[in-house]
Amino acid sequence: MNFENFKTVNFIIERDSKDTIYKFALLRAAIETVQEFDHLKTETENKVSFPLGILIQKWIFYYYPLLEYEIPQKHGNNNLAFRSQLKKIINYYQDKGGINALYSDLKRGTVPEEIKNDFLNLLKKLKETITNMPMRYLGKSYFGKDYSVFQYNKDSKRLNSLDKIDQHFLIENFGTFSISKEIYITFLYLGSFINGTESILYKWAEFSVRADKEGKFTVEKVLDRLLISPEDERDVLFAQKAYKKLLHKNKELECVWSGKRIKKESTLNVDHAIPFSIWKNNDLWNLLPAHREINQIKKDKIPSPRLITKREKVIKFYWKILENEYKDKFRKEIITDLIGFEKGESNIKEILDNGIMQLQLKAKYLIEVRGYEEWYI
Repeated sequence: MNFENFKTVNFIIERDSKDTIYKFALLRAAIETVQEFDHLKTETENKVSFPLGILIQKWIFYYYPLLEYEIPQKHGNNNLAFRSQLKKIINYYQDKGGINALYSDLKRGTVPEEIKNDFLNLLKKLKETITNMPMRYLGKSYFGKDYSVFQYNKDSKRLNSLDKIDQHFLIENFGTFSISKEIYITFLYLGSFINGTESILYKWAEFSVRADKEGKFTVEKVLDRLLISPEDERDVLFAQKAYKKLLHKNKELECVWSGKRIKKESTLNVDHAIPFSIWKNNDLWNLLPAHREINQIKKDKIPSPRLITKREKVIKFYWKILENEYKDKFRKEIITDLIGFEKGESNIKEILDNGIMQLQLKAKYLIEVRGYEEWYI
């Protein structure tokens, strides 16, 4: 890996335009997209492309708490290009559950009919803002040309109807962006350092404080808002309901990791296979039944690829149970967040086979690249 690319990204963070924080949002979203949605990438000899819709979704949830609390995001009296569109959405959800309710609606494809047009206007404005501003100018101070780090591929679809707005809609309709393979590798391996509180997030918070002429905010307060996630709490309710139903029917379950028998509800834990502390993901495929004693040993460790192989049949068995109980929800989540659309357009056997393979790859990445502790039993 060429560490010159790491230096280049840091130079851009330090030296590029200081009048808005768009560059921070773009870099943060791109790094998270590379690290969380690597299964959605397409590659050519020199470039790697990802759905632009993932960036758009991430910007919504970055800026929602900042605008909700009126934290300044530009110097002077200028507003964010998409402020009015996002404020409409914030105002709508203000007494309906806030950011968590919006996330739930987008995840499930249940965005209310009365705000679909407003929400689509927000998505279009974010696409325009991302592609015409930070994506165009980021890196120009270093490379001396437009679109030097990010390229928008201008391959979005014409939106003729608005049947359902969800994550799939975003991924399928808003085109793709590309980065060089060298930058992709830098984001994949070193993105967590670039995105940490000592770099993008901290400088984003510092910028917001400098833009706050009334002195109402501190770096710490802004960081608190920047770190808000719509999935801040573990939610195992759907999976737990399915496993308890199975427990009552079959009288006992098998711990997904150890094979230890689970004979009563008091010994049943629903485990996040990829720990929630590492990836805030409450998808059904990530929620598996474990014996309480085993789950207390596993804690925040990553199941090793060989453990996943060893327990493959049991994992698939529970995935089938979840798919039977919540077919649309399970398939949508595993395709979007684990295996990708091309590998997901198939029968359930192929979906589960690809799911195991991608779960192994994700575990390997987290252990070998990100340095999380491996777990094998």
